[in-house]
Amino acid sequence: MVDQLEISETNEKRNQIIVNRKYKFNLWYTTNNTKVFKCTEYKTVNKCKSYITLNDNNKVIKYENKHTHPGKEYDASVSIVKHKMKNEIRKSSFPFDIKPKRIYEEISQEIGYICPEYNTIKSQILRYKNKQLPPDISTFNEIPDESEYYINERNENFMIFKNSNIIIFQSPFQTELFIEYNENMFVDGTFYIAPTFGYQVFITRVYAPEINSFYSTSLSILNNKEQSTYELLFEELKKNASKYNNNIIITPKILHCDFEKGISNAAIKIFPNITIKYCVWHYKRSLKIQKYKLCHNEVEHNHNIYLFYKAVTNFPFINPEYIFDIYNYIKIICQVYNYYHFLNFLEYFNKTYLYKYDIQCWNYCNDINHITNNASVSFNNYLKKLFYKKPSFYELIYHLKKEESLSYNNYKRKIGGIWKKKEEY
Repeated sequence: MVDQLEISETNEKRNQIIVNRKYKFNLWYTTNNTKVFKCTEYKTVNKCKSYITLNDNNKVIKYENKHTHPGKEYDASVSIVKHKMKNEIRKSSFPFDIKPKRIYEEISQEIGYICPEYNTIKSQILRYKNKQLPPDISTFNEIPDESEYYINERNENFMIFKNSNIIIFQSPFQTELFIEYNENMFVDGTFYIAPTFGYQVFITRVYAPEINSFYSTSLSILNNKEQSTYELLFEELKKNASKYNNNIIITPKILHCDFEKGISNAAIKIFPNITIKYCVWHYKRSLKIQKYKLCHNEVEHNHNIYLFYKAVTNFPFINPEYIFDIYNYIKIICQVYNYYHFLNFLEYFNKTYLYKYDIQCWNYCNDINHITNNASVSFNNYLKKLFYKKPSFYELIYHLKKEESLSYNNYKRKIGGIWKKKEEY
């Protein structure tokens, strides 16, 4: 008698049935209307001759119950659990976010005490999950022009441009944000989450003052950090915004970035009237690095030099008309007392921040709003934590698209006056 019949599969993906959660039967042969399954013990020393015949609707036509062995509940439970977990993985079109352990915990409650330990099937399930993923991309030329992965949750195309050096993702919602909030644009690149074939992921963000929130307006994979690549990126963003703005050109007023000249030069070329503001955090970090390289002991053990060092690090908040005078005064004192190592530090500062960069671009004396680019840096750090290693192309796009959806919902809630998610009861 068949009290309970469950459909399963072998490791080779062949049909298998399990009877009463004790006996396993593999597909033996099929006819036009029937399928015959033979007990898995028929090739063992038990030489079991039991078999089951099913019709097209998987109803039992005949069960030849001639088992010469006891039922194997544990082996049967392993097959059932693996099959159920694989079924759950198959249901997902994009299985990147599937947590096999969570699926296992739900299934194990149904199976009961006889359920196998997760670690005994973990490797097989993870291999199966990885086989369901799309093949990885190894070069820019392999990136497809169209893909279901480019369609966001609102059924909109998320990819706006690609060539051999760059691929740009920007949804219509992100384009609208770029148009609406063009007072300040924040940009930054991160190397940690770039796929192996790419150099960096470059992200642009804007600030919505009425809800005090930052939002990403584009996410791109770049093959390098050349100025020409940044120019192409900004040009495509400008063109896309114009398309959504009745062909009216959008020019961000202020670009906030680190001290990478390629970015600022590219922005000035594409948006000639833009103002560049370099990040104070990057400014201070750069000086701190040079302090450790050139004059750490002098700064730490000489109070006067320590005060000079602090003065230099706070130049972004001093009236720029006085910066050269203060710098020269500090330099003269250091020459008089032969503070050799700190003079080297001052020379670095002079060549880098007084001549290479326009003081107005890193000075915030008259406006202390958005003195850092941390809105972009912190978001990049958040993205980094999503991956324990460099993601594949499709895994990255899946998560970027997911973040775009979260951003959309967050913005719509806040702009509608709902600042917290509705509690569920």
